[in-house]
Amino acid sequence: MVESIPWAAIGGLSPAAMLMLAVWLILTGRIVPKSTYDVMVKGRDSWQETAQKKQEIIHTLSETVREQQVVNETVAKIMTAVQDANKPGDSQ
Repeated sequence: MVESIPWAAIGGLSPAAMLMLAVWLILTGRIVPKSTYDVMVKGRDSWQETAQKKQEIIHTLSETVREQQVVNETVAKIMTAVQDANKPGDSQ
């Protein structure tokens, strides 16, 4: 990255031109203060932690739904068997 800076051209600039260049870079957002960068990184890390927690919750919920599906199928089979055993007209 440092290699891409045209040092010869920058060396030929007057102090006022270098100041104007620095101000322009700051105003266009190409140079960001470290405090702003730290806030952005902290926000990104917070977002990543939140996304990870949500993924864990989604995984837990999907496992719970899968387990509930097995229970529901078992209950449905039991209820069908009970209804078949108690059909009117069947005398035992």
